[in-house]
Amino acid sequence: MHPFNIDQVHYTTLRHSIRTAIALSNGEKRIGIENIGIALGHSKQFFFKRTQRESKELKNLKQTGFSGQQVWVKIIGGDSNQELFRAKTLGLRDFVKLVTYEATVYRNMKAIILLAVFAETGIEKILEDAFSGRSIDFILDKIVHYSQWTYEELEEVLAYNRAEVRALYH
Repeated sequence: MHPFNIDQVHYTTLRHSIRTAIALSNGEKRIGIENIGIALGHSKQFFFKRTQRESKELKNLKQTGFSGQQVWVKIIGGDSNQELFRAKTLGLRDFVKLVTYEATVYRNMKAIILLAVFAETGIEKILEDAFSGRSIDFILDKIVHYSQWTYEELEEVLAYNRAEVRALYH
């Protein structure tokens, strides 16, 4: 159990799909697992069934890099530091891998819609950063993680792409 003071943990309700989104004081972002199934058009038990020990689904998810690490977060606050609530949470990267798995393997429309929303929001943020002069080098880390490419392979592909663009303009 990881206790955090309420001023160090921010949580929000995202409609009726993802009930709890938590940002910890160390910057880590986690999603409460209680409504992941509902967000994907399934029952509340979906997440627990999908991640049962030794299940075929869990094995397949782990092949995508899904860790399945669940962390209980105890939210405390007030002068008496009493417990406000507890939330069992899943890391943001695992959540995205689960949604992606649902979208690609099961063609789950709710998962596809979530991915489209994530992509549009992410692209807007990336472009805002790029146009304001902030570094967007973090994208390379994400590409390496999700593609399982090495940095050298990624650099090779990017160099090839740059050469192709130069060839178009010469």
